[in-house]
Amino acid sequence: MPNSWAGEVPVSKDEDDRRYFFWLWEPQNDVGHDDLVIWLNGGPGCSSLEGLFEENGPFTFTHGQNAELKLNPYSWTNLSYVMWVESPIGVGFTEGEPSIRGEKDLGREFHGFLDEFFSTFPELKGKRLWLTGESYAGMYIPYIAHELYQNADKDSGINLQGIAINDPSFTDMFFGAEAPAFEFLEKNYRVMGLQKEDVESVRDLAKQQGLETFVADNLQYPPQGPINIPDQYNPDQSVWTQIADMAQEKSDCFSIYNIKPNCDYESDPLGMPLQSQQPSDRNFINDTPGLKEAIHVDPSLNWKECTDDNVFHAARNQQDTSTPPDQSVLPMVIEKSKRTVIQHGTHDFVLMANGSALAIQNMTWNGMTGFQNPPNNPIRFEGRLHGMMGEERGLTFALVNGAGHMIPEFKPKTAYKLQQYLLGQLDSDEISK
Repeated sequence: MPNSWAGEVPVSKDEDDRRYFFWLWEPQNDVGHDDLVIWLNGGPGCSSLEGLFEENGPFTFTHGQNAELKLNPYSWTNLSYVMWVESPIGVGFTEGEPSIRGEKDLGREFHGFLDEFFSTFPELKGKRLWLTGESYAGMYIPYIAHELYQNADKDSGINLQGIAINDPSFTDMFFGAEAPAFEFLEKNYRVMGLQKEDVESVRDLAKQQGLETFVADNLQYPPQGPINIPDQYNPDQSVWTQIADMAQEKSDCFSIYNIKPNCDYESDPLGMPLQSQQPSDRNFINDTPGLKEAIHVDPSLNWKECTDDNVFHAARNQQDTSTPPDQSVLPMVIEKSKRTVIQHGTHDFVLMANGSALAIQNMTWNGMTGFQNPPNNPIRFEGRLHGMMGEERGLTFALVNGAGHMIPEFKPKTAYKLQQYLLGQLDSDEISK
């Protein structure tokens, strides 16, 4: 087991009462000693300790009634230093009152944390820094990267190389969820435990909303022009919601996070099973004697996987109204980065792969709009096809076959290979063999 360091670091030298919690692990192997990976979970308001304990850390929990904590052969600590950070203020073991209004504030807050972190660990200054995460971290990470590229002091030790965002909220909800929902149902209804007549029950609404053939009409390589919301679209009549409600009525074990019904995921050691949106304070972290003291947090703190508080408490209506990254900061981040990777599981219904693809085809970076060719390069290892990927002008888009919303949890081997690719330990030819 590698060495690790855990505790709290202020988000500013002037704000000692506002602190992020971090858990840093050193590399287990001979590679990656010059790389530092940061992992963030999303929410907004969910703890990155989910990633540590259930996705890409040195050990992971099995699911079901007899859950066990086991060593993870696909831990990202095999590849680099990895640090799981609880952010923003209000999440997990962080301390202080939430005070950010949106993603620009978060970027500045995270920048301050990194300055203080490298002051505490000067031996890590200058390491190649990679920001990674999933879900709502698709909002966080591009804005953090933009802040670092624009404002980081070279003497601070921050040496950002690139980002990877999994099943990310990097576009608006029309592209991310509504636009691809009916096409997703037509393609995956059997996996979801549904019947052909269930598809037909949604068709009229999809047609009324201008979404019945939206993906086929607009997901073109190269793009044929701007992809616009249909004039007849009404956000109050959600195709996505009708499908989700129908699938959950058909099976108690259906989850929007992984469309193949699986009752094992009714139990979660961290207190938030896939079928639930309500975190519990009965969980491994609160129930393990001595754990909090060992990681240098106040043992009286009650940890939940996702906070009950609003992390954007200072915003108008307490909502993050930041412009989605695909329409704001992400193109510049791609242009500044050595590598940017967007990954998506094909069994995720929270946000769908073709929603991400549509957003990419509507985004301009490095002088052109979208991919000129479809992502048809195979992700292949152990004699099997595990997905497809494409890379153009500094952006890689990867589709992971059969993965739900949390790719490292559901397809750890593929997530591991893609992490090697991000870090430059494998090139695209090696990952396609």
